[in-house]
Amino acid sequence: MFGLPHTLDLDETALERRYLRLSRECHPDLHRAADTADCMAVLQRAAEINDAWRVLRDPWLRTKALLELLRPGVLQQHQKLDPGFLAEALELAEEVAFASGAAVPQLRERLTTALAADFAAVRTAVLQGDLDTAARRCHAANYHKKALADLDLKS
Repeated sequence: MFGLPHTLDLDETALERRYLRLSRECHPDLHRAADTADCMAVLQRAAEINDAWRVLRDPWLRTKALLELLRPGVLQQHQKLDPGFLAEALELAEEVAFASGAAVPQLRERLTTALAADFAAVRTAVLQGDLDTAARRCHAANYHKKALADLDLKS
């Protein structure tokens, strides 16, 4: 739809320019004189553009979409994570729940670093064609994102 390459690393400026151009082309004010069916088609196209924009500008949603595009079902196949990782995620959730004071900024930095490492690992796995590892790491990142969101709620 946007005519961009299927990659995790998109040029944000090019993405936004393309979105704005497509949005202007489908703006309802440009299609006032069209009949009802044409107006509905334009509105449908505008909704599709907005949905694609929402996915493409979020690196994690873009990751999931790319993995599913490259191999449909890969995310579902790898939902079950290593029990060791899940135990660590539970400990992390407890740490977040009880964090206070000076521990909060340090924990936020640790979670931000973990998410950056998750994304770098996903990128590497995708570039190497290892979609199974990319899918597992994508699911693991959800735990880090949730912990960070919970920590942000405490602030």
